[in-house]
Amino acid sequence: MNLRAELYRARRNARLTQEQIAERVGVDRTIYNKIERGKIKNVPVELAIQIAKEVNGSINKIFLISD
Repeated sequence: MNLRAELYRARRNARLTQEQIAERVGVDRTIYNKIERGKIKNVPVELAIQIAKEVNGSINKIFLISD
């Protein structure tokens, strides 16, 4: 599964909108949208951690970080 699908699914499971997550992590909704759609591929680690926490997801699973 890819970033887009994992992040979208995690956000939907958390019952949050893109706008809600963007506000909580301190980025513009358009930036968050680009991350979720895979248009921004190099997400800063700190931001990835914040997003994963907001959607109650695993950073490894969402951002496809391998061991």
